[in-house]
Amino acid sequence: MGKKLRNVMLHMIGTVMTVSLMFGNALCVFAEETKSEETATAVSDAEMTPNSEKLVSQKAPEVGLKNVTLNNTDVLNNLVGVTRLFYNGEFSGKFVVNTEPYLEIYSADNIESEVAGKIYPASGGVVEEWGPEWTKVSSGNVTGYISTKDISIGYDAEKLAKEIGHHKVTVTADSLNIRQEANTDSEVLTTAIQSESFPVVETGEEWTRIDYGSGEGFVASEYVEESIELDEAISIAEEEAAAMEEMAASPAETETNEETSDAKNSGKSAESVPASSPVSVGSDEAYLLACMVYVESGAESYEGQLAVANVILNRVRDPRFDNTIAGVIYAPGQFPGAHNGVLDNVLASGPSESCIRAANEALAGVNNIGAYYYFNGYVDTSSVSEYLVIGGHTFYNY
Repeated sequence: MGKKLRNVMLHMIGTVMTVSLMFGNALCVFAEETKSEETATAVSDAEMTPNSEKLVSQKAPEVGLKNVTLNNTDVLNNLVGVTRLFYNGEFSGKFVVNTEPYLEIYSADNIESEVAGKIYPASGGVVEEWGPEWTKVSSGNVTGYISTKDISIGYDAEKLAKEIGHHKVTVTADSLNIRQEANTDSEVLTTAIQSESFPVVETGEEWTRIDYGSGEGFVASEYVEESIELDEAISIAEEEAAAMEEMAASPAETETNEETSDAKNSGKSAESVPASSPVSVGSDEAYLLACMVYVESGAESYEGQLAVANVILNRVRDPRFDNTIAGVIYAPGQFPGAHNGVLDNVLASGPSESCIRAANEALAGVNNIGAYYYFNGYVDTSSVSEYLVIGGHTFYNY
């Protein structure tokens, strides 16, 4: 039996045991109330003797639990619901949190143990081992224990994720028109290719409104597949390293801002200001970088494409991440397109010229975002230390 299935069964068994206790207590209360009613009935039917002594009448009706038919499954269904009890959907064995400002994940199942990491709102992960008080979870690079009452699991996790997660659609057709209005007679703004993903603005039965980078448009719902993305936990080591990196980068960023200001005043483009050390790679990795930029920001402006390229190269330069472009791109849980076939398609068909240019300039040291290591289509900016919005992406650090 798989470990995750075992954990789900333990979760269900715990629920059954809890409900069974509630069921037992209900029966006890019912029995006591029935006994009280029998006594009251007997007293009311009692006859008075000449000595004014109360006698219990033999006419009292027999009322007992033998006339009550209750079924444990019926009780469970009424209390937790059939859908929740037998849930086996996308979030089976997974959890979601949405507690401000964050929750701590402990190395052991008590608050006296070391804090292994933090998990911010709109984040999730895998349930490794469920418990009534503490649940062992994994999210990002963090594995540890979190209070069971603070997380949503399975059916409840899916319901919460739909409310707070980052909704995206992926094109399933070979090519798909993005239109100005929700009808086939409307102007075509641009065309998306198969496996391209876009943030969802509004979901509809026939048409879905998306953010395609240069604005908003509509795509036919039958040709896209909607999914939900959640953030992940960050370890204490990662948080400390990011803080140190930020402190070290502050003087450099100040200098970059001054240089950018000078460039603007002199009529030069801010994009031409080198802000990072060049990265020397072979043609294969340069091509891989351009393709990944296209996957993540093919519909964005050039500035947005350059920013995505720099996030990848910032990670290459940082000891917290792999020191190669391939290592950063194919790291688990970082770039979905690298694992679901989207990047493979672009590697075969080729990226756009603007993405190639963005990759080459970023490799040469042109940096328009400074030391940002993360980006997403939607970010709860109250949960991050700093952020920068470019087009449809928010670049941020914890």
